[in-house]
Amino acid sequence: MLFSKSEETSVTKISSLALFNIKGGSLMRCGSLCLEDHCCKEFKYSQLDSRRCVGIQFKDFKSTINTHSVITGCETGWFEFKGHCYYKGQTKVTWSDAKECGKMCSYLIEIESKEEADWISATFLDSVNCRPDIFFDCTAWTGLNDLDIEGTYVWDHSNGPLIFSNWHHQEPSLLSKSEALTKDCIDILRGGVWNDRPCSYLNWVICEKTF
Repeated sequence: MLFSKSEETSVTKISSLALFNIKGGSLMRCGSLCLEDHCCKEFKYSQLDSRRCVGIQFKDFKSTINTHSVITGCETGWFEFKGHCYYKGQTKVTWSDAKECGKMCSYLIEIESKEEADWISATFLDSVNCRPDIFFDCTAWTGLNDLDIEGTYVWDHSNGPLIFSNWHHQEPSLLSKSEALTKDCIDILRGGVWNDRPCSYLNWVICEKTF
């Protein structure tokens, strides 16, 4: 689909919906990129704007309605917080299996502020059914890990470095080298604090995506 005149001047407005936003390709290549990504429901191409190609995802990935407009918001079952949508899975899985968030065009949560951590805890983890020990039951995987370099934490989806952190006062386990080597995946506990665990631990999953 080609950009209209008005759309060419507002590409930045859809950047938060863009799966890719590149320049220099052909119209055919742009369409191919969209076909190759199961989350891409529409592409826009501008010959005048340096042959810009933008792949767009929608809030309802099963819908084919309104494909000529940009739709924002979270689909049913997802919760919105500051421009992002969040969903808690129905079963406990290992960290590697939790990356199946990708099948829903999303990724394991990447927490950027204490406000976000507190919101995630209040929305998904706080429950009267939780055991008193916050390290069990009501916890969930994040995308944070130090699988590649011990003690160097990165976010799985963005591959970004750890800038904001909210560790439990006893974590992470870096003071015990033998223990740290077995705990490379990070989860969030009640109260929004973080803990490192073995990646094989069965944990709840919270997926995140931008709308």
